[in-house]
Amino acid sequence: MAESREIFVAFQGGESVTSIARRLRVSRPTVYRAIEKHGRPGNPALDSARVTIRLSPEELAALDVLSGRMGLSRSALGRRVLRLAAGFLEPDPEMVEAMTDLSRQVKAVGGNLNQIAAHLNREALLQGRASPNKDQQAQIEASERALKALAKDIDRLFVHAAKRRKARVDAILRKGDGA
Repeated sequence: MAESREIFVAFQGGESVTSIARRLRVSRPTVYRAIEKHGRPGNPALDSARVTIRLSPEELAALDVLSGRMGLSRSALGRRVLRLAAGFLEPDPEMVEAMTDLSRQVKAVGGNLNQIAAHLNREALLQGRASPNKDQQAQIEASERALKALAKDIDRLFVHAAKRRKARVDAILRKGDGA
């Protein structure tokens, strides 16, 4: 499942099907199935518009160097830059890693809460009542604190990171306009 999602994210990021298949050592049909599973890319003729820009030979060479360094096609690189400038979330490997860690933490807290609930349910069935003891109450409060901390981490990761990225791109665009 994680590999399937990784395939889709890589494809949405502009990596070619062949490149994804080679990197993950899977077949091209496997890559296509993962892409379809997480959302068909659609029919480009109907779902997108072609945008043409003129570049000097030096600009084109710089674009090709950057697209080669990033492993993206010219089109995918242009799309990525425009999406970043417009404020779309484009997760980088660092963000994907952070989200994977946050997901693991949330699952651990959920497991702890599930164990507490199961214990209280057993107690209710056996004794006709269920009231958490001091240890259970402490675990519940610790879980609540952990969830609030995770919510702050998620907010910082997405909201603030997206704002910082957009500000950087806006500054670059202003600089390019001679402003």
